[in-house]
Amino acid sequence: RELMTSEVVAQFRGFNVEKFSGQGDPRLVEEWIQGLESIFEITEYTDRHRILCAQLQMTRDARLWWNSYWGMRPGEKEHLTWIQFKEMLEEKYYPAHYRAEMERQFLALVQGNRSVGEYEREFTRLGSFVSYLIDTEAKKARRFQEGLLPVIHHHVAGHCIQTYAEVVTKAQEMDASFRRGDGQVQVSPLPQVPVSSPMQPMPDQPAKNKLKNKRKFKGPQNNQRQPAPANRLPVCGTFGRAH
Repeated sequence: RELMTSEVVAQFRGFNVEKFSGQGDPRLVEEWIQGLESIFEITEYTDRHRILCAQLQMTRDARLWWNSYWGMRPGEKEHLTWIQFKEMLEEKYYPAHYRAEMERQFLALVQGNRSVGEYEREFTRLGSFVSYLIDTEAKKARRFQEGLLPVIHHHVAGHCIQTYAEVVTKAQEMDASFRRGDGQVQVSPLPQVPVSSPMQPMPDQPAKNKLKNKRKFKGPQNNQRQPAPANRLPVCGTFGRAH
């Protein structure tokens, strides 16, 4: 059976949802809506009850805007859907120029110096503001994979993974492996080329000159006594001549 309004309100208050004032960072409206939808996923609230629950948590500027808007459109409120309600809030508190900036940041997001876990958290945060860019499992997985470090992207792409959860898991495994050093590319050392020993230094110059100045052996010298020819007459001791 459909829950009564009082039952819905009592149950919803038990979730302790944050209030929304419409002030501050434009991203707050997206975070607030996401918080509401996480509850609506586990409940069976109709669109009318969802809008009522959201209305109960609106304060200050947001409350003033809501009352003023519907004060001029009393007959339209009953036909409002939850999707239309979200679009109204986003148009009011999440302007187009801010959404464009979030889109730019999301499309430029890469892993860089982050771990895969840190990159995944930033991907999820920015992606929540531009969900229309990753509205299918394949788009989300592909965009996440594109931002990974090239070496991790290469390994993940080689597994032909299709789902976002699988891409994240495989990337985290590779990241952990690289950080431990298990996945580092091992570079084989280059073969050692024999290097000739340097030339021995030449002797000192004085020693060199000394070697050059040494006389080479030229055989018997002229001042040595030569044996007399065999056919020569002996010299006379009295007259001092041969005869």
